[in-house]
Amino acid sequence: MTTDLKRSFDVEIVASRARARSASLRYTPGGKFVLSVPAGTPEKWVQEFLLARRGWMEKTLQKAERLAGLRRITEGAVIETGYYSLQVFADANLRYPQYRVVRDNKERNSIFHLAPEFFLAENAEKLYLHLEKYLLSQLVKFGSAALLERARYWADLHKIEVKDFFVRVQKSRLGYCTFDDRIMLNGRLLFASQRLQDYVICHELAHTKHKNHSKRFWAYLEKLFPGAKAADKLLRDSAAYSMRTSPRPAATPLLKERGSRRRNSVSRPSSGEGAGG
Repeated sequence: MTTDLKRSFDVEIVASRARARSASLRYTPGGKFVLSVPAGTPEKWVQEFLLARRGWMEKTLQKAERLAGLRRITEGAVIETGYYSLQVFADANLRYPQYRVVRDNKERNSIFHLAPEFFLAENAEKLYLHLEKYLLSQLVKFGSAALLERARYWADLHKIEVKDFFVRVQKSRLGYCTFDDRIMLNGRLLFASQRLQDYVICHELAHTKHKNHSKRFWAYLEKLFPGAKAADKLLRDSAAYSMRTSPRPAATPLLKERGSRRRNSVSRPSSGEGAGG
């Protein structure tokens, strides 16, 4: 059944199997919560359970709404980073899920011409993930050298010997340090601010001395990067290292199509999600 909690939340109550002894509450895309409870759970207990978790539900919903706003891509939107830029337009001559890309690698930007249906609300997440995956590949191509240079700067500054730095794209970790002091930095850091990039670099450099997250590790990291725990807290929000969009007031393309390198074939977006999201 579905119940409204003070007209703030849409909660679906699901009766679990008879053997279930505990309740679980989770958030699903679209703004709905699902509460699984053992079969025969009294309605009064359900309402008290939901009221007790009202604060968590409010925070979860606010975070989801904020993230949806950050991921909303409108026609003419521009997506800019320090290494590559995208712009998107609707093209009535294309049929969903067709699109066309005009690239200019010299200027490091691309224009996506998309079937109008891409901008419908039900396709918003798919469009965002497709563009993010494309942009991430360009960031790794054009921005990895700068990220590695930054890593070597911090290693030299603190006189820490590292066997190797390298960039990869992963879904789970923003970085890691191997047992023989090779450090991986996630390409997603190229979406992040320089301060957060520096924090992750120093975090992994600290692991060359402490291979765990003990008190000694955090004390050492604080010496390398003052304010480390505050920076670490910011990384709990994936928006800190995800693609961000903003509207472009003018409909002027970022690049001219004439003379640009083009992919003239009409393509279909891949079904895979952007790495690390």
